[in-house]
Amino acid sequence: MNKATVAAVIMVMLLLAHWAQGGVSMVRNGSFENNGVIPDIAARAPQYWCDVNIPDRFGGKVNTDWWTHSYNDGNGSSLTLYSKSYWDFVTGDMAMVSQQVYLTDVNEIIFDIELSGAHSAFPWESEYFSAVLQIDGNDVWDSNTLGADGNAEYRNVTVEINDIDINDADLHTLSLVMRANRDETHYFQYQVRWDFVKFDTHCGGFGYLPEDLNHDCYVDILDLGMLAEEWLAEEPAYNCDLLADDEGIVNLRDFAIFASYWRDDTCRQSNGCGGSDFNRSRTVDFADLMIFAEYWLEPVVTLLSDLNTDGAINFKDIAIFANGWLDNTDWENWQDDNCFEIELPVADLDDDGIVNLRDFAVLAGDWMSSGRCIRSDIDGSGVVDYGDISKLTEQWLQKSWLYGLE
Repeated sequence: MNKATVAAVIMVMLLLAHWAQGGVSMVRNGSFENNGVIPDIAARAPQYWCDVNIPDRFGGKVNTDWWTHSYNDGNGSSLTLYSKSYWDFVTGDMAMVSQQVYLTDVNEIIFDIELSGAHSAFPWESEYFSAVLQIDGNDVWDSNTLGADGNAEYRNVTVEINDIDINDADLHTLSLVMRANRDETHYFQYQVRWDFVKFDTHCGGFGYLPEDLNHDCYVDILDLGMLAEEWLAEEPAYNCDLLADDEGIVNLRDFAIFASYWRDDTCRQSNGCGGSDFNRSRTVDFADLMIFAEYWLEPVVTLLSDLNTDGAINFKDIAIFANGWLDNTDWENWQDDNCFEIELPVADLDDDGIVNLRDFAVLAGDWMSSGRCIRSDIDGSGVVDYGDISKLTEQWLQKSWLYGLE
């Protein structure tokens, strides 16, 4: 690495140091559809539900025995936590799965749940077990509030969290729990099934499709009208705004990225050298520097309809828009064939909608950390190392529906 590159990296890291911010509030893989069937979640955790605690008297799995919503050709799945037969339980024994979430914009947590006993003669009894929702280890909901005895399923259970002092910019731990309520030997299995766990933000936590320009969870005539208003508009400074930030201006932060790729001649293999190869010559050189200088300190206007992010609204954007026509992410219409649960790049560690140096800064802060549920452990190896840098590089500058949200 040459001196210019080292200097640029140091400059960027210093600039990034004060950019801590809360990410978008959403539950990832809340319908447990990402991995298919998992016979034992203690051996392999569901994606994003990376913190799994299943004591030997409990079990956990993801399967298709019961589900309320599916986007996998009608083959739905859900999470099951269950008590094993012929085991002694002590009051407070629990099995749980957890993920890290932001709660800045959340007023409600919503989910579907089934409570049952595996034997018809011994249905669910709240005296024995509870399904519990926890935030940071504190109960915010208990199935006993349903007055639940006997096998039953409950749709759209809503938990209000307005009165809980957690609406800050920090990460919090959301946990789904099955807990024993008294000392007892159980000869038959009891189980809790969870599905469709979501927040009341961003289309019920499912996210905005890129074509959903007005963020109403549907791609329809209203979005087409917004595209028409921007038709043939151009924003030439867009490509030079290399670092997605709140300033919306081509400045030293963008130059730091540009400098880090100076004289790089492998741009075809490295995603356009982070966007610095403006003239697509496969090398970052003086021709690119001249283009960058032309837009120095120019403000950047975001064109919402620029779906292919080339700085202009044209038929290329129309083609992308047409492909998403009438799709939606409104969870209340989940049975629609055109309803989607939007995924995020796993390397977008700060949930700002783009994989960039901010995410690298998060990874650098966790470097060589080990354990469960570390956000920077992108490859799930249990250690933040070069494997995670490789994964981040693969998704470098990828954008999601979060990009540009307030």
